[in-house]
Amino acid sequence: MQPGHIIVLNGTSSSGKTTLAKALQDVMPVPYLHTGIDHFLERYPSRMIVRSDGVNPASAEGWLATFHDNVLVKVQIGPLGYKLIAGMYQAIATLADAGINVIVDDVIYDQRVLRSAVAALHARDVLFVGIRCSLEVAERRERERGNRAVGGAKTFYDLVHVPGIYDLEVDTAAASPLDCALAIKHSLPTQPLPHAFTRLKSRLMNEPD
Repeated sequence: MQPGHIIVLNGTSSSGKTTLAKALQDVMPVPYLHTGIDHFLERYPSRMIVRSDGVNPASAEGWLATFHDNVLVKVQIGPLGYKLIAGMYQAIATLADAGINVIVDDVIYDQRVLRSAVAALHARDVLFVGIRCSLEVAERRERERGNRAVGGAKTFYDLVHVPGIYDLEVDTAAASPLDCALAIKHSLPTQPLPHAFTRLKSRLMNEPD
């Protein structure tokens, strides 16, 4: 069986990942399943995401979202949250092993999450794509969407591209979703080795949490 290919889209909240994923599904010559952290969180009990003022509560099993004046300023991941994310990437690896092509969109602002993704996927055929756009554009999209916590784009903006090792980067503020999707499609046959996840494995696996 020919294994599936995986495209991982990583960028801050409201950077255009979901729109790009849909454009990719349209332009790719073979079917791709689109999934990501939002899909998994939507199917988890809402109590796994706990709202905090920065003092009370101080921790959570899933996710602890800290707000100041109704603006999101920090999101910490608890032990159950890390377990779910690791399971998500292992599930994606299993789909690829079964011959399913997968587009994954995530906001990888936590190095432990990046290590989970790399550990699960580095031996597969993975294209790691950095989704860039200016903070101003991401914040405008956040306001226009109306279904995201205010402050999310800014909270993750400086964290999400660390260490910034990608196979390809696209700017969704400078190019349309179709143009970004075509850039990804056209890059697939020409990607040099080693791929980004292979390089990241050497860098991240021995680092402390």
